[in-house]
Amino acid sequence: MKLGHTYFYHPEHAETNQMVIEQFEQQNISMQKIQNALGRNTRFIVTEESAETSLSMGIEAAKAVLRESNISILDIDIIVFVTSTPEHHIPCDAIKIHDALGGKPNTLCYDINVNCIGAFVALDQVTKYLEGSYSAQKALVICSEKLSSILDPENPVTAFCFSDSSFAFIVEKDGSASGLVDVIYHTDSSFHNSVLFPPKGHSCRQENDLTMWDTSFDGSGSVDFALNDMAFFLERNHLTIDMVDLFLFSQLSIKNINILCDHFALHPEKVPFYSKEVGYTGSSSPFLALHQYQKKVRKIQKGELILIWTLGAGYQAGLMLWKY
Repeated sequence: MKLGHTYFYHPEHAETNQMVIEQFEQQNISMQKIQNALGRNTRFIVTEESAETSLSMGIEAAKAVLRESNISILDIDIIVFVTSTPEHHIPCDAIKIHDALGGKPNTLCYDINVNCIGAFVALDQVTKYLEGSYSAQKALVICSEKLSSILDPENPVTAFCFSDSSFAFIVEKDGSASGLVDVIYHTDSSFHNSVLFPPKGHSCRQENDLTMWDTSFDGSGSVDFALNDMAFFLERNHLTIDMVDLFLFSQLSIKNINILCDHFALHPEKVPFYSKEVGYTGSSSPFLALHQYQKKVRKIQKGELILIWTLGAGYQAGLMLWKY
């Protein structure tokens, strides 16, 4: 199984966080602790004047990844749209993308919303579908979020954390030994009220509702899961930490990454972090880290081992081993 083609799309408008930080500092809200924990500088935002949506950005990313990979849309057997901010519920936006790209009739199309663990789950799903399918060979996964329209600008966490963006990648069944090695999940649903949109559900939704984010929620439970289970996870696959070539961790918080790096004595060069320069992109974040790493540092070689850890609101987390 091959994961070799990726593309990152973002709006033209970029914002630095200095203005946001000054705004809160003037309200006597210290931003230094949050800044140190999250690690942010620049974000990409869809402006109020723009007509861009999560769907239109997703279409742009999908077109670009097909163009750059020289893969025809007629060779794509599955289209998965990963988003927490869909433009449509009926039909699913994956069908809209299928139409925009001119996909073939015998294509499976569906949307999933697993919040920030969405791309992780999508990769797990499409890999297993391709492995079990007699005819399907290629899957197109598009992750896209327009979170600026539903985040609270008065919340010191969400005000300077997220980017609007889309990210696309292609998974191909190639008959090689590469691909999904193993995956485990961990869910702690006691946090199901810590991050909410709409705050009171769609049955009580108001026009100007914004996401309710408990500022005490920092994903630390998912860090504990990684600390407690990573060694066992590797051991059951007859591996050690030193045998992993690249660690793709959730880009939500540099503090969480540093905790894992310190505990397992990971070399910083093997644990890329790019949210400082592109903002936090939600579901695509660990895979965007792979994209940026290959663009800025080096190309991953066939046979290298990648360990992915990420989390989604509610919360659930996962560990995945992927052989490149």
